[in-house]
Amino acid sequence: MTEGKYKIAIIGGGASGMMAAIAAGRVIAGEDIVIIEKNDKLGRKVLATGNGRCNFSNINCTWKDYGGQDPLLVEEAFKYLSPKDTISFFEELGVLAKEESEGRLYPYTEQATSIKQSLELELKHLKVSIILGYKAKNVRITEKGFEIILTYGKTLIAQNVILATGGKAGSQFGSTGDGYLIAERLGHSLNTPLPGLVQMTSEDDSLRELKGVRAKGRVTLLQGKDILDSELGEIQFTEDGLSGICIFNLSRYLKADMKDYYVDIDLFPSFDEKTMLEKLIRRKKHLKDRQVDDFLFGMLKNKLAPIYLKRWGIDNRLPIETISFDELRNLVKVLKSWKIAINGTRSWENAQVTLGGIKSSEVNRQTLESKLVPGLFFAGEILDVDGKCGGWNLQWAWSSGYLAGSKASIR
Repeated sequence: MTEGKYKIAIIGGGASGMMAAIAAGRVIAGEDIVIIEKNDKLGRKVLATGNGRCNFSNINCTWKDYGGQDPLLVEEAFKYLSPKDTISFFEELGVLAKEESEGRLYPYTEQATSIKQSLELELKHLKVSIILGYKAKNVRITEKGFEIILTYGKTLIAQNVILATGGKAGSQFGSTGDGYLIAERLGHSLNTPLPGLVQMTSEDDSLRELKGVRAKGRVTLLQGKDILDSELGEIQFTEDGLSGICIFNLSRYLKADMKDYYVDIDLFPSFDEKTMLEKLIRRKKHLKDRQVDDFLFGMLKNKLAPIYLKRWGIDNRLPIETISFDELRNLVKVLKSWKIAINGTRSWENAQVTLGGIKSSEVNRQTLESKLVPGLFFAGEILDVDGKCGGWNLQWAWSSGYLAGSKASIR
């Protein structure tokens, strides 16, 4: 049964979908806009971001930081709503922002509900229609416009459709790739979706002994001998791999084949090899009467020291004074480089963002409208765009939603 006809139907009531509705509702009547959300409430994933505090943007965001097929897609969206504009946008809705480490922006209340409720209040003010608890099963092109088939026999007609369904990351919040199927049926194709900003897994037996250990250092992702990227930060060791923000950021470079990837850990990035060797020579002099077993005490955490001693390969019972110069040089290399083979990542449920998505080459940069299907727009994570931890991905949601909603309203 056909329930209504709208100028714009937005499928997905997350960050980008709500922003698209607001941008459109400031141009056309809200009654001509509908958000279709399969969950029983809007913005479930927004509430979970930043550990419930909602790291909604970052003052250091630039379009050059983003991955995906075409980062210029982000550059165009930022022209319509930049990180600075986003701060002003939420202030206009009553949300005061505060800046924390590395440029992360949070609501002053430190509650994600402040962001979500500010958007919902604006949607209510604009009189945007909202349908909750119904999933969009399919979208068909008809003479009347787009026919949107929902669960429970409900059907809508819309002149324009914005797909803002998200990707597959955070599946427990409802992101299960529904939008990909709709887009593919309409002729679009995908760059293979993969979990991003996620823990890496490894079969290295040493890691089981380090579960729960945290250490600061530099991590470098290698594929064979090629360096893909490097990050400074806190490394969290898990029973089956590595975690931490620096690891999450590196996970964006992994491909589906998982061929020949390594994470190289340097727990002493402040010291070059020459300085490190000088420190070890002095250390040998000061601790000469002790055993090798005690040589790394005070340098590494208690659980890490035995792992590094084992990698060094020196008999722990020997006196420290018997360590040779060459053995000290070898220890420098051990301390500055631990290459851990990576065989995969954790699941979609653990991922914070989706890598891949709708191919950018099939989307108009200036409008986020489909090049294949006039009147079909995209916003947010469904597109092949991904950012770092720290507010980048929500900023993309706001900017892309604002651009898609603005352009759909005047089509």
